[in-house]
Amino acid sequence: MIRPIQHDRSAMYEPVMQLLVTDFSLIGFPLFSSGDWMNDSHLTNSCVLVGLNISTGMAVTAFTLSFFTMLGNVLVVVAIAVDPYKELRTIPNYLILNLAVCDLFVGPSELLLGLLRFSNSSYLYLVAYTCIYLSMVASALTILTLAFERYIVVAAPLQSKEFLIYSHLKLAIVYIWLIAACVALLSLLNKCHEAEYRRIVSNAIGIPTIVFMIVLYLRIFYLVRKCIRRDLEQSIGSEQQSLLRSVDELTEDIRKREREVAFSVFLFVGVFFVCWVPCFVMENVIPVHRKEPSKLKTVGDWARFLGLLNSLLNPLIYALRYNKFRKAALAIIFSSFFALRISDCVIERAKLWPALFMQFFCI
Repeated sequence: MIRPIQHDRSAMYEPVMQLLVTDFSLIGFPLFSSGDWMNDSHLTNSCVLVGLNISTGMAVTAFTLSFFTMLGNVLVVVAIAVDPYKELRTIPNYLILNLAVCDLFVGPSELLLGLLRFSNSSYLYLVAYTCIYLSMVASALTILTLAFERYIVVAAPLQSKEFLIYSHLKLAIVYIWLIAACVALLSLLNKCHEAEYRRIVSNAIGIPTIVFMIVLYLRIFYLVRKCIRRDLEQSIGSEQQSLLRSVDELTEDIRKREREVAFSVFLFVGVFFVCWVPCFVMENVIPVHRKEPSKLKTVGDWARFLGLLNSLLNPLIYALRYNKFRKAALAIIFSSFFALRISDCVIERAKLWPALFMQFFCI
C-alpha cells in the first residue's frame, strides 16, 4: 500500500515567515525568533538599546533632576494659570507656559530612567525614551519660537501687533506639538537603531535650533544696542536733559542697559548651548569612534543628562527671574499654605522669612 505523503506545514511556511521577519527588521521592528511577541527580552536580544544600563550615580541624578524639574515648571504653570495679579496672560507668557508644559514631561521621564536601575525593562526604557523625545523637541521648538517672537518685537515694534495675535499663537503651539509627536512616534519605529536615530534628530533639529537662536539673539542684541545709542544721542542733544544729567551719567546708564541686554542674551543662548552641544557632539562621535566604546558611552550618558538639565533651568531663565513671576508664585505659595489673602501684604510678609528662602525664589 502506498502511504500518503505527510507535508510538514511548518516547513512549508518557513520561507514566507523568514521573508516577513526580514522585511519587518528593515523598517525597525525587532526580529522575533521564538514567536513570543509579548516578551520584552526580544528587544534586548535583537535591538541595541543603548540606554538600558543605568548606574547608581545616574539613577540618583535622574531622581534629583526629576524632582526639581517638576517643581520649577509646576510653579510657572500655576503662576500663569492662576495669575493672581492679572498681569501674566500675554502672548510671550503663553509661550513660556507651553515651554513649562514641555519641560514638565521631562520630570516623569527622568523618574522612569532612574527606575531602570532597579528594573531592567526595555519597555519602561522605551516609554521614557519616547517621552523625552516628545518633550525635548517641543521644548526646543518653543524656545526657537520665543526667540523669533522677541525678534519681531524688536525689529518691527509697530507691525508686531499684526503678527503677534492669539490665532497665530494657537497655530504655532499646534505645529510645535505635531512636529514633536511625529518625531517621538518615529523613534518607536526605529527603536532597533536608536544611536542612528539620535544622531539624525541631533543634526536635523538640535543643531539648526542652536544656529537659529544664535543668529536671532545676536540680531536682537545689535538692534537693541543701536536703539539705546540713538536714545543716548537724543538725550545729549536735548538742552533740558543735558542740564539735568551729565554726559557721563547718561553714558553709564546706557552701558548698564547694554550689559543687562547682553546678560539676557547670554542666558538664553548660552544655557541652551552649554546644555545641548555636548550631547549633540557625542551623538556624532560615538558611532564613528570604535576605540574604548565603554568610556565614550559613559561620557555620552552624562552628556545626555546635561541636556536634561536644560528643562530644570528653563523656568528660572524665562520666568522666575522676573519680578512678576516671582511675585505671583510667592502669592500662590503663601495663600495655599497659610490661607492668607492674595495681596501685596503677602509679599511684604515674605521678606521677613530667612534670606536663604528668599534667595531661592528671587535670584
